[in-house]
Order: sequence, then C-alpha cells, then structure tokens
Amino acid sequence: MLQMLNAFLTVQALHVAAALGIADQLANGPRGVDELASISGAQRSSLYRLLRMLTGAGVFREELNGQFALTPLGTTLRSEAPDSVRDWALFVGAPEMWQVWGELRASVMTGESAFQRVHGAPMWEYIAGHPNLGSAFNRWMTRQSNQHNSALVASYDFSPFRLVADIGGGQGSTLAAILRANPSVRGILLDLAQVVADPAPLVQAGVINRCEVLGGDMLEAVPAGADAYVIKRVLMDWDDAHAATILRNCAAAMPEAGKALVVEMLMGSANDPGPGKPF
Repeated sequence: MLQMLNAFLTVQALHVAAALGIADQLANGPRGVDELASISGAQRSSLYRLLRMLTGAGVFREELNGQFALTPLGTTLRSEAPDSVRDWALFVGAPEMWQVWGELRASVMTGESAFQRVHGAPMWEYIAGHPNLGSAFNRWMTRQSNQHNSALVASYDFSPFRLVADIGGGQGSTLAAILRANPSVRGILLDLAQVVADPAPLVQAGVINRCEVLGGDMLEAVPAGADAYVIKRVLMDWDDAHAATILRNCAAAMPEAGKALVVEMLMGSANDPGPGKPF
C-alpha cells in the first residue's frame, strides 16, 4: 500500500526526466551529473537526487564511476524509441493535468468533470489553446495507435470496403495502417481541425492521396458515404449520452449495409487488473 501511495512521486520524477530529455542525452552512452546538468540547465545536486531516485525504479543505472546510464526500461523515455512513452510522461505529469487529478474527490462526489472544474473548458477545447500540452497528447495518441495497428489490420479484413472513415482518428496513424494494408481502399480522416492539421502518418505511409482529411466535430456530424466507420479508443472518453450521439451520427451517415467498427479495451472480470478499468 505504501508503494501505491508513493506512486505519485515516480510519476512526477518521470515527467521531469522526460521534460529535461535525460534519456535522449544518455542515448549514446553514460554521462556524469555535471554534464547532464549543464545540458539540461538543471541544478546539479537536485538532478543527482532525481536520477538516484529513478535508479531505484530501474529507469537509470548509476555506474561505479558516478556516471548514469540508460536501462532497457529507461530507453522508453527516449523521443524516438520504437516503444517510447515520453509524450505520455510529458502529458500525464504536466501541472495542468496534475491539478485535474487533485479534484478527483469532487468528481466522485458530484459526477462532474474535474477538468472542466479546474480549467473552465472541456479537455479537447483546452488543449487546442495550449499547444505544448496538446502536442504531447496528440503525439502520444499517434504513437499509441502505432503500437496497436498491426494487430488491428491482422485481425480484421478491411479489403471488402470501398471507403473507410476513421472517426476521431487523431493524426491518422490507424487509417494509414488500414490503407497501407489494403491498396484498393480509400479513407476519410475526421478529427478536430487542430489535430488533423498535421496528418504526418498518412504522408509517411504514402497513402495521403487516397485519403480525405477533414476537420470537424463528431458530436455534430460525421462525413457521409463511407461503408465502414472505425471508432477506435474514442467512446471510452465520453459518457453514455455523448457516446450514443457519436454512434447515432455514424448510423445516420452510413448506407444501409454499412458497418460501425468499434475498437476498445475489454474491461476484464470483476477483480482482475486491466488497462480498461481506469476508464
């Protein structure tokens, strides 16, 4: 229980290490605290204590000569590592998000959004106006999707479809994987305008010429005419009423034989841990 209660310390330590880019600085080999402090602008003794704490968590390793090195776990804090979680560390530990979690009790008591209470706006609206926070979130959504996409395209046959719409599809990483695996399929990407402003995954996959990128609000309407509507890790962010609105909008837009393909985490049995339970 004490380990659980102290977990917030580790989250903040990881956030600071990610913000300072420590893992990137150690990518080519061990470095001393003086050098890391000089590069990052951190105060030397405070940085040493941060690194020492994270050696206990297995993120870094202190060498006999006093230098610090990356562990395999710490490699996931590198910006360009294949399994990088750096953007999530930047987002989840940010002061703006920390304030929100401080209002958890109020949300439990009232059923109201802590984010709205703290920041005076829904999260999607707020991060649109705060690009440092929003960019980290959008990059993490893209990276997380990349980690799921191979399983998705391997487990479902999209080839019978003519046009696939990805609703709330972020910067397009899932749609890019679908189109790359199915050369005859065209796509529509729908998300908020500031999110789809940089559909880099579609460009990098070489499928942007088969895709229409639209900025819009899925709670208002979705583009008509697709014969499959992919809704991946979207409904979990909304209450039942809003989730039903999204599904109704898809149903209204699709032809009679169209399909809504919902991709979400399974909740698991009552007392077993699972990634879906915090949502």
